[in-house]
Amino acid sequence: MDGYRLKEFRKSLQMTQKELSEKTGLSLDQVKKLETGRNRLTSDKFREIKMRLGLINNNSENPLRMMIDYLRMTFKNIRDIEYFVENILFISYTNFVSVASGLYGYNSSLRFGNIWILYYYDAEARGNYNLTLQLSGQGCREMELYFENTGLTWQSWLERSMVFHEDTNITRIDIALDDLYQGYGNGSKHFQIPSIIEKMNSGLIKTKQFRSWEHVGGGIINNENFDAPDDKGVSVYFGSRQSSLYFNFYEKRFELAKKEKITVEESLEIFGIWNRYEVRYSHDTAQALVMKFIEGHDLGDMVRGLINQRLSVYQGIDEKWGSYIPDEKWQRLFGNVDYLKLTTQAEPYDIMRTVRWLYYQVSNSLALVKEYDRIVNRNFLEDILESGEITEVMEKRLENVRTQYAMLEELELKKQFNPTILMD
Repeated sequence: MDGYRLKEFRKSLQMTQKELSEKTGLSLDQVKKLETGRNRLTSDKFREIKMRLGLINNNSENPLRMMIDYLRMTFKNIRDIEYFVENILFISYTNFVSVASGLYGYNSSLRFGNIWILYYYDAEARGNYNLTLQLSGQGCREMELYFENTGLTWQSWLERSMVFHEDTNITRIDIALDDLYQGYGNGSKHFQIPSIIEKMNSGLIKTKQFRSWEHVGGGIINNENFDAPDDKGVSVYFGSRQSSLYFNFYEKRFELAKKEKITVEESLEIFGIWNRYEVRYSHDTAQALVMKFIEGHDLGDMVRGLINQRLSVYQGIDEKWGSYIPDEKWQRLFGNVDYLKLTTQAEPYDIMRTVRWLYYQVSNSLALVKEYDRIVNRNFLEDILESGEITEVMEKRLENVRTQYAMLEELELKKQFNPTILMD
């Protein structure tokens, strides 16, 4: 294991070499030699250092770590891309560079790191001002850095984005659940993804609504032999890439080891991930998931509940009763979570979405104009408000509001004369 891994680890804890020395009992000279490679940093030594810092745990209570690992969303009628970048993404427009692109039918794009904005450079001629924001897994991590600077979270940012443009459409979102490493010698405590193949073939996994499944690679089911040379890890897929739901479960530790050119044991000690369970939501299911998320539902629990609802995994069959015995390791990961059905039908228009948009987007500008009017003794704000016209579509929406409000008033009057009317 390269010494710079220890250096990166120390810096992630915001420790100096001297502080690491004092807290681990290593001499300052030992720390320096380990970081520079003059002394060999073994996996055992790295593990020992983490143990001395009290950072080794079994992750038994919360074995899964959730993250958004891909996001693609389309914003409609964006006429000022620079304003969009700086007021929706909260990133300086000057960070982006223009890149020729034919993705999804667009003819131009802006890129900053792994954050992509796809648009039409001839939007006016086309009469199409749509743009698509695409974030890869690394792009999601980069966005999270900007969230830290602005005090936002995925939930608050998505809510703000959906309110800012009511026609925003989530076309794809991938959620990754990482099964965190439980420590050296505890590999057998993890659910083994290669066992899915065996269980599928022996009827110990029951699927719902999936028409197909496949697997790639081969592996060792009881895997404590970290460096098996022919074991590249197993990936198991449920569903179709073109469908609205697609599962991909794989042995993340092997992928990381190959990518970083390190051993699997080193991968576990450095990154702490045993398996990854990915769920790809597309089209209506992606939109529905995000709407539930911004309403306050826990994203990780929704995904866990979906996995457990679509896949019933068993350890075996009770010889006496003939009933299926649930797989305890699977239940530890995905059990005890209720499945939340996502509504994929279009929601009726709600005028409060427009009100929220005005709060988020327009209120500061109106306050500015109001103060300007006061200073120069003009009436621009009044003129702006009076210049607006209610269209035929808007009038129909208002008529619906009048009808609903009248019904509520009538119900309230009835309740005053008969308080039990709402108790049934």
